[in-house]
Amino acid sequence: MQYDAIIIGAGPAGLTAGLYLARASKKVLCLEQGRTGGQIATTNHLENYPGFPEGISGPELMDAFERQAKNFGLEMMNGRVDGFRDGGEFKEVSISGFPFTAKVVIVATGLVQKLGVPGEEEFLGRGVSYCATCDGALYRERPVAVTGTSDWAVEEALFLTRFASRVYVVTQLVSFNPEDEEGKSLLAKENVELVTAATPLEILGDMRGVNSLVIKTPEGDKTLFVDGVFIFSGKKRPGTEFLAGLVNLDAAGYVVTDENCETSLRGVYAIGDVRRPKFRQVATAVGDGAIAGMDCLRHLRAKAQ
Repeated sequence: MQYDAIIIGAGPAGLTAGLYLARASKKVLCLEQGRTGGQIATTNHLENYPGFPEGISGPELMDAFERQAKNFGLEMMNGRVDGFRDGGEFKEVSISGFPFTAKVVIVATGLVQKLGVPGEEEFLGRGVSYCATCDGALYRERPVAVTGTSDWAVEEALFLTRFASRVYVVTQLVSFNPEDEEGKSLLAKENVELVTAATPLEILGDMRGVNSLVIKTPEGDKTLFVDGVFIFSGKKRPGTEFLAGLVNLDAAGYVVTDENCETSLRGVYAIGDVRRPKFRQVATAVGDGAIAGMDCLRHLRAKAQ
């Protein structure tokens, strides 16, 4: 099936781009392999997105994004992209082996990272989170665990120390002796407890949400009684495997783009977290989506002449 544009990923960036293109009466397909709304759809309360003085839940915000884009004709489809081919004037995107073609493609696949332990999916949005700056304020005077000691994990754990009564920093490292100021500052916090040589095994809870994290240590299995588990084990990776060899990626796998979010392959764009290693916010993703959407329209007009 042929489209003017295919968007891969239905997070805030992808849905914004879809809105701009569909509103211009373009035939647009948005593909999503998981939950519409991306990571932000797992956030219980969002306080820093403009226009909502009392805050809004991630699912509510993303539902509004989706409904608005669909009102202008955006088509949505669930499926995992398993192939991408540059056909010159048309790009081919395969979903479970079935090909779709479009004049432009926008990649908004975000970041990929999961522990893969029991309870992670079950308690997603009910104690399991991938964004401390999104959900941290919900854990005032409550104990939480952070998995990982990457730069990003340290930054997020520091943010959590402002709210949580206790922050357990769980790492598989035998020792963690940071040389950077952020790492040192984290370990100096009175409400931080470092748990080394530990591997998360299972997230437990009940109807109310998470109540503990089971970890494996050299001394045996232990249970940390926490109300929240924030997952940052290692750095999240951009979901760009299907683009390897087709567009320029940096050493970490992020897509390299110009100021209009266009990649090294003409007619292919990348927006949101998949191209940005810093400042991962809904507002920045929306900005990318608007920029790419408008530049795609320019691109399509030029091809039509």
